[in-house]
Amino acid sequence: MILYRYIAKEILASTLAVSSVLLLVIVGSRFARFLGRAASGRLSLDSLGQLTLLYMPYAAQMIIPISFVLAIMLTFGRLYMESEMSVIQSSGVSQRKLLNLVLSLALVVAGITTLATLYVTPLTQQMSEVVIQEQQQRTGFESITPGQFIELGSQAVFARSSSEDQQTLQQVFIAQNDGETDELALAQRGFQQIADETLSRFLVLEQGHRYELPGDQNLEMTDLQFERYALRIGVHRPPTIEQEVEMLFLPDLLASSERAAAVELQWRLGLPLMVLIMVLIAMPLTRVNPRQGRFVALLPVLFLQMVFLTSLMSLQGTINKGQFPLYPGLWTIHGVFLLLGVLLCWRRGVFAK
Repeated sequence: MILYRYIAKEILASTLAVSSVLLLVIVGSRFARFLGRAASGRLSLDSLGQLTLLYMPYAAQMIIPISFVLAIMLTFGRLYMESEMSVIQSSGVSQRKLLNLVLSLALVVAGITTLATLYVTPLTQQMSEVVIQEQQQRTGFESITPGQFIELGSQAVFARSSSEDQQTLQQVFIAQNDGETDELALAQRGFQQIADETLSRFLVLEQGHRYELPGDQNLEMTDLQFERYALRIGVHRPPTIEQEVEMLFLPDLLASSERAAAVELQWRLGLPLMVLIMVLIAMPLTRVNPRQGRFVALLPVLFLQMVFLTSLMSLQGTINKGQFPLYPGLWTIHGVFLLLGVLLCWRRGVFAK
């Protein structure tokens, strides 16, 4: 019992450490992506932290299985390197008993992953979508600093000043290029307007001039004076059916007749199952030669883990396009890796008492 607690403590501690590092890297990358969108005026700065935090459960549901398998390899690799495993096996602890111990831990990790995939992640996905929709409906002028150029949609916008509520721009200059013609617009003021039907965003300019400069050798310039002129600066893109099913809770997924809903359900249930299958693959490969180093066996397992995960993601898109049968669907990948794990355990004698 003391031995089992010792090994379990080492595996769980390594899982937490590896998960923290991977989560920091992946969430940091996503934050940089959000920061770029904020710099282009598509997000406000006050939403960066919120969207980053809401992304963490989605990332964690894929990081936790990977981290747990890496923790198994690191823990058992150290036991073999320091000859502790020789002492453990000489005391009557077989590979099968160690496998049962790791599978019991894997059930706990799979339960946490199931909680994340079925409940936490859909909730945070819904909250993220609410934030993004709110950002699309806001003015977008919060990112405009008077006296500086900024990219707003496909236009470069300059405003000398803005109102206190940042709803109206004063003395506006806009430049855009459609590939053939350069267009410039000067106006006394401008404000944003959202179309009721399409929800597209328009920058409405009042009391100004619009200039068209041909891109060829023709030097003639067109000057149009206007009282009101609207430029589309953003197109509303509703979520796709695949994005919508990502926000559905388990009862809604079961009740839906959409193909994407069935694929999403397979994906959510497949991530916890992947934890158990990867244990069968990892355990036979934990045995290392002390002269080779414990990281030698880590690379093949990490490679198989990434192939497993990327295959699921790739096949998910293929099934949604109707290019692969819905059943067995994603379970095909699980079946292949389960067979691989059973064969490895059998060849390495892990099932022996």
